[in-house]
Amino acid sequence: MSEKSTKPAGTLDDAVKALRAHLLEQGNRFERGPAYEGNGKVLASVKQAVSMYEDLGYAKLLELGNPPVYAFMQRGHREAHLFQPQDPQIRQWLEDGQANLNDPAIRAYQMQKSGLSESDVPITGKPHRFHINEVDDVFIATADAAD
Repeated sequence: MSEKSTKPAGTLDDAVKALRAHLLEQGNRFERGPAYEGNGKVLASVKQAVSMYEDLGYAKLLELGNPPVYAFMQRGHREAHLFQPQDPQIRQWLEDGQANLNDPAIRAYQMQKSGLSESDVPITGKPHRFHINEVDDVFIATADAAD
């Protein structure tokens, strides 16, 4: 790569790996919510979604890509992950209303793609339930503590 980075090598990769490990913590669950179609006018990009969530009082903690394809936001103890999946297999599972997002095969695929093993991912002390909705072309995963 010919571009020079002002950050130490691996810093962004390490942050992404830690974020994926957080999402994949043992005990976390994923649920599918409804998809909303606004003909690309409601949330056509992660950048637009970030702006909307900032207006709702969320703080942007991390944004990846130019233009952004992922953002991690937080308001109090509530998390919001705004993303446009770049992996076609993950996008297919998210769009397939019949796919069980907690299927061990889907988890194994995500772990492998993230370069993680089960020993890298702790058992969460406070499991989260990630509720995933699609709005136009943006997926939004919000998290609440699981029951």
